[in-house]
Amino acid sequence: MNRRRLGLVLAGIGVLVAAYAATVALWRDPATDLYARWKQHELSGELEQAFAEQKPLVAVPVVVDSGGQAPTEAEQLAAEKLAVARAANDLNRKLELGRALGRLTVPRLGLKTVFVHGTRWSQDLSRGPGHYPQTSLPGVGRTMAIAGHRTTFGAPFRHIDSLRRGDPITVAMPYATFHYKVFKHEIVKSDDWSIIRDRGFDTLVLSACHPLYSAEKRWIVYARLVRVAPAGGEPYAA
Repeated sequence: MNRRRLGLVLAGIGVLVAAYAATVALWRDPATDLYARWKQHELSGELEQAFAEQKPLVAVPVVVDSGGQAPTEAEQLAAEKLAVARAANDLNRKLELGRALGRLTVPRLGLKTVFVHGTRWSQDLSRGPGHYPQTSLPGVGRTMAIAGHRTTFGAPFRHIDSLRRGDPITVAMPYATFHYKVFKHEIVKSDDWSIIRDRGFDTLVLSACHPLYSAEKRWIVYARLVRVAPAGGEPYAA
């Protein structure tokens, strides 16, 4: 009788293990998913506070020079871009690993999530996508890269391979909101750091392990900045 009960218990455990494994394979890890949801709730509150504390970027007043000429639209645009870049650099100097940094929205993935500063596996990426500390913040004409999981901790980038050329991606920072368009994707080795090099224009890089359940390679998506909406300012084309 005891052996029969033991057999039933072991059979039940086997069924549960198989069901859990199937859930991870077909969907994502439910245990770490709950943890990520809890952390995302905390991060969302932290980020909302940062947005609330952000002052509007100071608009450059229209000043008529000694010759009676007002600044041109190009000069006003240059001044606005400079204000965004300064705000980005100011924030960059204050960054702390693991802290909420911005909100990433990818419509094709049905994704709207808070991302943090840092790509450490347990401290950062367990809470949400993470900003590569080696890269810049948007608005300074350089590359910003964000990594995310595909099977655990909410698997925000699980379907990163479904993104296509022209797909929109939005990165909302306290000082401005940045709109990108996907222009390329590729698969690289896990130690290929050329993905984060600067390309001469504001570039967003999304990175995730590839294939699923392996860290051998990475699936990379590249997007180019097309539009900027400064905090309290007028939107402009990048």
